[in-house]
Amino acid sequence: MRGKTIGIRAGLALLAVLFTASGCASGARTDAMAVAVSPDTVIGNASKLRGAVRVDRVSGGAETNPLWHPNVSTDNFRAALGESLTRNGMTSSGQGSYLLNAELVSLDRPLAAFDTTVTAKVHYTVVATGSQAIKLDETIETPYTVKFSETVYGPERFRLANEGAMHDNIEAILKRMITAAQPGGPF
Repeated sequence: MRGKTIGIRAGLALLAVLFTASGCASGARTDAMAVAVSPDTVIGNASKLRGAVRVDRVSGGAETNPLWHPNVSTDNFRAALGESLTRNGMTSSGQGSYLLNAELVSLDRPLAAFDTTVTAKVHYTVVATGSQAIKLDETIETPYTVKFSETVYGPERFRLANEGAMHDNIEAILKRMITAAQPGGPF
């Protein structure tokens, strides 16, 4: 009987540790989602995007419940988009020639996983400010995996996977905008 009591106590202690550990989820960080200048995102001074883009409507994010999986808040997503545009020389100081709208459609993720893959699905539109003509209308899906060996702490793996998927998604729309702004493109 004594062995059974010790086993039950050990099981309850393990559950308490797991419950406490799972209660420490934190949301995706803006700086980890923002895209730095790279050879793929650098634009020239003559680019139609240089100082011409303003983030307009952003939606679809959700606040993180510390007792559940980390999320990406709308405010942090908006800030990461804005920071990415600024770092890459696209931010307009005024009204701008183009408005970037983004809707976080989904963050597909497992309920639990050792190697954690999150896929971010975001619908973007780029609209010409004066005419309201849609210059770009794209839905981009980007998966990102964080391996168990990178961090054994589950909520951190989910947060890192969220951040990586969103970073890659923002980078993909920047590249798509740069391509669309080339001569002969829709911009």
